[in-house]
Amino acid sequence: MAKKKEKSPVLTYKGTPLVQSGNTIIYGNIKDRYYIRFTVLDYRKVKDLDVAGNILVELMTGSGRMVKKAEREGLYRAMDIAEFWLADALEA
Repeated sequence: MAKKKEKSPVLTYKGTPLVQSGNTIIYGNIKDRYYIRFTVLDYRKVKDLDVAGNILVELMTGSGRMVKKAEREGLYRAMDIAEFWLADALEA
């Protein structure tokens, strides 16, 4: 009998998927009308860990066109604006 392949759990933030590849993080689904693209511009050392410093936040259309952009210090501040932009764009 063949074993079923278990799906690895997808990381989410407030129910919306987060996918990372290198210095880029996608928040939302790229098949939707809008999604957020984070680009980590630099890192800083906190004890033994590299922590994201400046982050470029971009609201993107499903076809890959940038609508809005901003730069924030730290992932917390970047997620704050990204969540607002994405919710606002998907409601319209």
